[in-house]
This record gives sequence, C-alpha cells and structure tokens, in this order.
Amino acid sequence: MRPPARPWTRRLLDILRKSGPAPCSVRLLSWVCQGGWAVRFTLRFLRLRFSPDLLDHVRALPLPLVERSRRFSQAISQVNVNETYKTTGLERTRLADAAILRLAHRFNSVRLLDVGVSDGSASVHLLRALPNLQEALLTDLHPVLYRRGPAWLQLFLDGQSRVLGIKLLGLYVNLSLDKRLAIGPFKTIETINPLLREEFGITAIRPFDAMQDRLPVPVQIIKCANILNRAYFPREQVLDATSNLALSLVEGGVLVISHNNAVYHEGEAYLALEKRDGRLKFLEGQGGHESLGLFREALGSQG
Repeated sequence: MRPPARPWTRRLLDILRKSGPAPCSVRLLSWVCQGGWAVRFTLRFLRLRFSPDLLDHVRALPLPLVERSRRFSQAISQVNVNETYKTTGLERTRLADAAILRLAHRFNSVRLLDVGVSDGSASVHLLRALPNLQEALLTDLHPVLYRRGPAWLQLFLDGQSRVLGIKLLGLYVNLSLDKRLAIGPFKTIETINPLLREEFGITAIRPFDAMQDRLPVPVQIIKCANILNRAYFPREQVLDATSNLALSLVEGGVLVISHNNAVYHEGEAYLALEKRDGRLKFLEGQGGHESLGLFREALGSQG
C-alpha cells in the first residue's frame, strides 16, 4: 500500500532531505541511537544517513543473539524505505499486544496476521505470550531489500523492486522512484530480525499489501501497527485498507490498529474493530488514536 503520488517539487525536496553521508559503521549507529543534542545536530546539519547495506553488517556481528537482535532493530529503524522508515523494537506496541492477548481468549485457537512488521521484533511478545497461537503470519510491504554493485557504488531496490537509492563513495542518495528493475542481478538483503529466525524458526517475512492483498484462509486476529496513520494516507485510503483487511478475518475476528507517537500519553494508542455480519464494528480503544473518530463515524460502535 502506497500513499498517493506527490508533486515533483516535493519529491525533489524529499530526496535532498533524506540523502547524505552514509558511513557503514555499527559504532556510529549505536551513538545515534543514544540520542541527545549532539546526535540531533549531526543528523540535521550533516544529513547523516544509513543505507540498507548496514543490515548485512549488523547481522554478521559476532555478538550474543539478544544484543545482535537489538542492534538489528536499531539499524532497520534508521533505514528509509521509500515512503517510510521501518521503525521497530521489542515491546513497542505493548498496549495493542495486551489487547490482543485479552481478546484472543474468545477463540479456541488463533491464527495471527501481523501486517507491516518491519523486522518482526515488535511481534516477539505475542509469539511468546499467546497461549492459543496456532500460526503467525508476519508480513510487510518490503519483506526484503535488494542491492547490486561493489562497495564504492551500490544500487538499492525496495521490496517491490523499485529504485530505492544509490550509494557512491559513502554518499547515499535516497531516490525512492517508481521505476522497477529486474531483481535477477541483485543480491537480497534480508530484513527479518535474527531473533525471529533463531528463537522461533521463522525464516522469512511474507509480502503483503494491506490495500489489496487477501489471505486465502482468513484468520482470527489481525494486528496492524504504525501503518494506517493519517500522516501516511488520507481518510479514504485508511478506510479502504481497513475494509480490505476485513476480508482476511473470520466472522467474529478482530482487527487491532496501533500507532506509536509521542503525542499520546503512553506513547501509543490503539483501537480494535470486530467483524460482525460481514462488517467491521468499533469494539474498543485506548489512548485516543488519531483515527478513533473516523472509525466510529464510518463503521459504527458496538451495540
């Protein structure tokens, strides 16, 4: 699912704003993730960026699994992938996860569709805690990335084989073009967190577009975190995506939509929609999600 096309002037400004020096340094990544005024100065005025090849470097670090997993989540959260950053982290969606754990008790067994998981680390809590979990489908619009070329000149594609950016002598130009290329000559950059592979045996994140894809077999619960935000999409597309996701729910199934943002009191807000008589109905919410009024108006409340 992609936002509508933007004017070329805005696209040019986006390219300039999201481009800059991109040293492939894990130490620099750790410094950036510490935050503080020095980091903000560096990112803003030096336009420091991280290119997708950093993910392979982090995956190969000779570190314990927990630390390698944490570094990988930090790395992928700094990589710009077309319209968004793949921001993630363990227990990032704790309010939504708590709601899912509570609502899951209405089902004898649960098949979970997690949409837009980035590297999958935000799914770990549910994978560990859901007592009646039968299957978890972790999906993303960009489940892998692609690269081609020597270290001094690399071309990157996003998960839909569109031109993502070029890295020349340490300078990364974030293009985010609609131009698609054949992926045959490219090497794959895996976006799945090492923790998913080594602890749960999940070897890949599946491709899924919330706007148009549909599961062949519907599930009991869908989690959709940090995707259906008004900053990304107009209200019509948010509602269209929600209606499409409903097609992948069983009758009585639940769609939980979550949003992480500092404007919320607890840094997160969620709302839950239930499929009843083939349609979604507002079920509950917490934190004052930005689309709460939209869903109440469009879908109706419970009862």
